[in-house]
Amino acid sequence: LGIAAADPGSKTQELQVEASALPVTRSFGDYELLAELARGGMGVVFRARQISLNRLVAVKLVHGGVFANPTHVKRFKAEAEAEAAARLEHPNIVPLFEVGEHDGQSFFSMRLVEGGTLRDAMKRKRFAPRAAAALMEVIARTVHFAHQRGILHRDLKPTNILLDGENRPHITDFGLAKILDDESSLTLTLAIMGTPAYMAPEQAAGRMKDLTTAADIYSLGVILYELLCGQPPFAGNSTTAILREVVEADPPSMRKQNREVDADLETICLKCLAKDPARRYASANELADELGRWIAGQPILARPPATTEHFVRWIRRNPLLASVSAALV
Repeated sequence: LGIAAADPGSKTQELQVEASALPVTRSFGDYELLAELARGGMGVVFRARQISLNRLVAVKLVHGGVFANPTHVKRFKAEAEAEAAARLEHPNIVPLFEVGEHDGQSFFSMRLVEGGTLRDAMKRKRFAPRAAAALMEVIARTVHFAHQRGILHRDLKPTNILLDGENRPHITDFGLAKILDDESSLTLTLAIMGTPAYMAPEQAAGRMKDLTTAADIYSLGVILYELLCGQPPFAGNSTTAILREVVEADPPSMRKQNREVDADLETICLKCLAKDPARRYASANELADELGRWIAGQPILARPPATTEHFVRWIRRNPLLASVSAALV
């Protein structure tokens, strides 16, 4: 669940499958499929009833049933295996119940969260700064919980965050998760995946071996930016354009797009979005603490980039123009 809509620059846009490719039956093994909830690149999610336990769950099936593209099936199974390997028990992480196959079709079931995705909520309204900060504080602490257990999510985005009836966030879709220090074939298979607009620069540049918890902290910064400004900092017209901006460009000013954003909240967000992983928060928990200080009206620890730092960034982005300017001077 949490794949209802294509994100800016998402690869899922290239893999959409017509509804006619999905199973027509309402019965699927131990499950009764009640209604379609969401669909994405590899699968479709149904609201379902697990017959043996008489409980409502979410069931994700691979697109195309037994006629599915073998590559999609392999990736779908890898996603299920990654989620099963994580086994993260936390009130704000959607748990996986079962991974299996029925009549040749792969599936997995998970807890049902019926409030929709954060993307759905963002379509309805722009979040007030305090509400956005409070939401991100909970999400950051949840991500820190996963990090403490050696798990990187690597695909944090609004469609992978579900909101329940009380607007509490629940992180889902650990399909691209990487177990820290694990160089398994599963990790390598999933390494090139992700959503460009939410990728850290090192991930967008293909430096997968360099990925640390800092990559997820960058993604949290993108989500916070989007909550406050209505769109991610980098949303070009193509995947290539987005990736180039992620690696090279500075985020547009948040306060010019939303006058309700103050300097401290912008500083927190920009620290998450630093190109150099070492300049981001050292942990998701540090980010959560910083947001807590801002909400409480206390001084934050982060400081905005100095003028010299902005100048160095400009030189790196425009080496030829900088050289010509220096020669003229």
